[in-house]
Amino acid sequence: MSADTNTPSSGKHPRSGRTQPRRHGPAPGSSSGRNLRDVGAAGEDEAARYFVERGYRLLDRNFFTARGEVDIVLAGDAGGGGAGVIVFVEVKWRLDGRYGTGAEAVTPAKLAAMRHAGAEWLRRNPQFRAPTVRFDVLDITAGEITHYEGVGW
Repeated sequence: MSADTNTPSSGKHPRSGRTQPRRHGPAPGSSSGRNLRDVGAAGEDEAARYFVERGYRLLDRNFFTARGEVDIVLAGDAGGGGAGVIVFVEVKWRLDGRYGTGAEAVTPAKLAAMRHAGAEWLRRNPQFRAPTVRFDVLDITAGEITHYEGVGW
């Protein structure tokens, strides 16, 4: 092992044999990381406005658990507004459709993670029990908003 790192003298990562640790996305604290977070926050702000304008009540944003995450939690009714349904929303934002729409990035694994996070949110917030729970995706691609209701439970 090298004295100043946890990398063996072979240069390979001790457990995986990779020469460098795996990194997903930009380095923490990098300007591109901040830009991606800013873009994500702007997309979620736009999504929150979209739902509030349609009569939903915003209950929570960016709810994280060890097994999943939900971007937006809303209260509404089947027609949009009032009470009666809790809606968990995944927001997907794309500058353009060059790499597909945002909704195309919502995989079965992502839906399962949303369900886990939604169940945990309900457990922690019993005051918001509703007869119906729904999972939606709001796709914002090239400035166009498409709302997919009831994508999985």
